[in-house]
Amino acid sequence: MSAVSLAPIALVAASFQSNSAGAEEAKVADVVVGASSDGLTRQEEKVLLKTPRSAAIVNGKVADEELLVRLSDFQQLVPNYRPNVSNPQTSTPAIRGVGVGAGTGSGAESDTGFILDNVFWKNVGFQWGDYVDVESFEVGLGPQGTAYGKNTTVGNIIVRTQRPSFERKATIETSFGAYNQLIQRGNITGPIIDDRLAYRVGFYIDKGDGWIRDQVTGAGYLNNDRWGVRGQLLFVGDEVTDRLIFSHSVSHDRKWGTGSIGDSVLLYANGTRAAAYSRTLFNRLGRSVLTFDPYKPYVTGEGAHQADVTTVSNEVNWTLGENTLTSISAWGYFANRPHNSRGENLTEITDSHGNGKAVQVSQELRFASAPDQPLEWVVGLLALYEKVWSYNELDFGSDAARWFGTPTTDPALLWGFTAHADGQGRTFHMGEFGQTTYHFDDRWSLTFGLRDSFETKEGSNFGWLEAWSSKYAPLTVYNAARGAGGQGAYDTGGRSVSRNMLTGVFNPSFKYSDNVTFWGLVGRGEKAAAINTSARPILIGTTFKGFQPLFTRPESNWDYELGVKTNWLDGALIANFNVYWTDLFNFQANQVDTSYTDATGQPIRQTYLGSVPHVRLRGFEFTGRWNPLERLWFSFNGSFTDARYVDFPNAAPPADWTWPTPSSAPAGFVAAPLTLSLSNSRWQSLPKWAFNIGANYSAPIGAPFAGLGGWAEQPLTAFGYANLAWQDKTQLTNRWSTLQYWQPAYSIVNAGVGLRTDDERYSLNVWAKNIFDARYITAWSPGDASTPANVALLQQPRTFGGTLRIVLQ
Repeated sequence: MSAVSLAPIALVAASFQSNSAGAEEAKVADVVVGASSDGLTRQEEKVLLKTPRSAAIVNGKVADEELLVRLSDFQQLVPNYRPNVSNPQTSTPAIRGVGVGAGTGSGAESDTGFILDNVFWKNVGFQWGDYVDVESFEVGLGPQGTAYGKNTTVGNIIVRTQRPSFERKATIETSFGAYNQLIQRGNITGPIIDDRLAYRVGFYIDKGDGWIRDQVTGAGYLNNDRWGVRGQLLFVGDEVTDRLIFSHSVSHDRKWGTGSIGDSVLLYANGTRAAAYSRTLFNRLGRSVLTFDPYKPYVTGEGAHQADVTTVSNEVNWTLGENTLTSISAWGYFANRPHNSRGENLTEITDSHGNGKAVQVSQELRFASAPDQPLEWVVGLLALYEKVWSYNELDFGSDAARWFGTPTTDPALLWGFTAHADGQGRTFHMGEFGQTTYHFDDRWSLTFGLRDSFETKEGSNFGWLEAWSSKYAPLTVYNAARGAGGQGAYDTGGRSVSRNMLTGVFNPSFKYSDNVTFWGLVGRGEKAAAINTSARPILIGTTFKGFQPLFTRPESNWDYELGVKTNWLDGALIANFNVYWTDLFNFQANQVDTSYTDATGQPIRQTYLGSVPHVRLRGFEFTGRWNPLERLWFSFNGSFTDARYVDFPNAAPPADWTWPTPSSAPAGFVAAPLTLSLSNSRWQSLPKWAFNIGANYSAPIGAPFAGLGGWAEQPLTAFGYANLAWQDKTQLTNRWSTLQYWQPAYSIVNAGVGLRTDDERYSLNVWAKNIFDARYITAWSPGDASTPANVALLQQPRTFGGTLRIVLQ
């Protein structure tokens, strides 16, 4: 049991999952969490035992002890959460398999929300970075937004950080790991004016070599090069508390999304075969393949992927009698500047990358009743404005002219030119919400919530060519750039759509006994249209036919859940179970338009951001903890997930169903289908089963170094932990693909052991992550005539290291 520095929170109600701070209670400097008989923190007790909905939580002490510094680290302790971290702009955090259906760039709308210290951050870029002072990490499941924040359809990720304390304390933590990794973290808190104004400052520096080594430059990919700082002020008055937070983080990691594993093996469904990549490379550039080892690439132009995140928020809580008025104001800025490779095997063809920026301003107001009343309620408003910029650039290298077969092989025709495809989007959101819980008696209660949101989206896209040549005519340059993948010059003009959206939850619960509570949920969620910041013109030769859609349809869902929360043996065993059924309509996803053909009659496949008529999620989840012996805890959670397309008749075919039609097709030749049905098929890249098992143990060992003086006189406690995260085999290919590839089932095992003084001022531990070096992949492609077969690599191989933690008071 440990003392955690935070201003105590007057929870609106357990069923509300609110975080409003009460001014009166905030006068206390610290609270001892884990004071309940079952050893849980107050937030854990609320989430696991009291809230009549499905949720999971990891407390800050576990995060510190097990070195959980990024959102991806929490995946192995929480069921049905997959952060899908690839880079700051295109990560797709998902709950129950659903995150961003498509359009992972700036204008995307996610089904999964992210809340940090009561602020809803809309753009995925605000989730990037390391975390220093986590108090708790929580996953709330089902439609959200009737008690706080913004409307989301499948759930929220909720992160709380430690508040400033009126007790002086400084925590310094240094970790060394494999691949020369150094993580330096610090956290300092204390009073500025006793009992009135306190501060907290946290920082981190995270550096380390990459584990994939470029064979030309020696650069390390998938490395660590990050730093960040976070400052807070907390004012406590007689009736008012005010918490101001400033955060800034920067990263310069070198990303490496896919790696070549062999020559292309694209076998078309009609029995023909595409040309091999190695032959194309030799025929076009006269070069041979240097490697097909994904861990030893030969690439050109790969650079650091820079991301900057800056946020400011202010939360004021004002006690009005027994009620609390909360105001949460926030501003955030995110910028993303990648530098991708221009080619493998020392080629210099193209560097396609998307720079992005996002600015968000939000204001939330809540008015809530006191907790633990027969009737508990909260009402509120959220106003949110977001502007995003998407700067997509296609840079042509010295081999581009020869590779794309332009009229001349002279590199000067394309070398150094850039085709730009820029997009902008703006979101104006206004939502009003209310939620109430009525306790009929000691057993029956009913939570009912509604939210009405009005949202306006504005979008525009335009393209232009940054090129100038004294050798070739402008039209020659322009046509060459278009033939090499550029879109030329265009402007969609500005357009807008508006939508009124309704979210609701009906959430009864029945306390069968002191140990068993049953609950049910019927919820409706709605998500606004996504902005396609990559909409392109549709051109047949030089004839303009129109633009791809700028907006998708809005998405809606119905969610049905049943669950039971149980605790036994005086709280030593907690076991929660639930089942869910969710229908999503107009699910936002990439689709293909094949309504146009080129001059030879070949269909032009235009990918655009569209909507799938009907998607269904069904599953089973469980979570729990067991304390069989003093100081020994087991944790367990898992899920079964069945996500499938119910109605998707016109899906884009995979590459092996897009064989070309020859100019003089023989009699009986069957042209490739324009679309294929995925109706009633499971999603790929999503395992059916996943579970996590963990154990934590501590044992006092006395003072083995007594007599040495100083800190050595302190009694010591040995501690250790182990976690196993297992997931079922995963289909990585489309169900129609001629070559099927499955990622076999695998496990990630992490463990650590250490010593700490009983006053917890000194701690030293050694740890290992991915102990058995599971080399899993998350995507597989057979390649094609211009691309080798490739895979998306895992984020981290086996690593090990040690951490020294010192607390000064």
